[in-house]
Amino acid sequence: MKKVVALLFSFLLPGLIYAGEPTCHTSAGAPYCYYLGKVKQLYINDRGVMMLYFDTPMASGAPASVGIGGVSKFVAGAVSYLDKPEFASYFYSTALAAQTTGKDVKIQMRGTVGGYLKIDRIWVE
Repeated sequence: MKKVVALLFSFLLPGLIYAGEPTCHTSAGAPYCYYLGKVKQLYINDRGVMMLYFDTPMASGAPASVGIGGVSKFVAGAVSYLDKPEFASYFYSTALAAQTTGKDVKIQMRGTVGGYLKIDRIWVE
């Protein structure tokens, strides 16, 4: 019976099953951090920074554990729209669509922007 309930729950609420704090890894020697979950909030300021807030903050030591330094804020990932305006536009519309529809996003982050992990990829589940 427990397996049936768990199976039904996994089909009904997949985002809650897989959502969690961002984690950090290396691939072919290159460090990155990864997030799968809901878009809690989107933020844009006039200094050229856009942030996507995670539904669960990441562990403060995770980026440093794979060699990503300079991270001091662990509740969001960031995109500099002054650096890559076309990517930032696509990113914002994709993240907003995911937030509006309640879909999960997958985010990959490498490097930093203003103490936040720098987002360089987004997928919508």
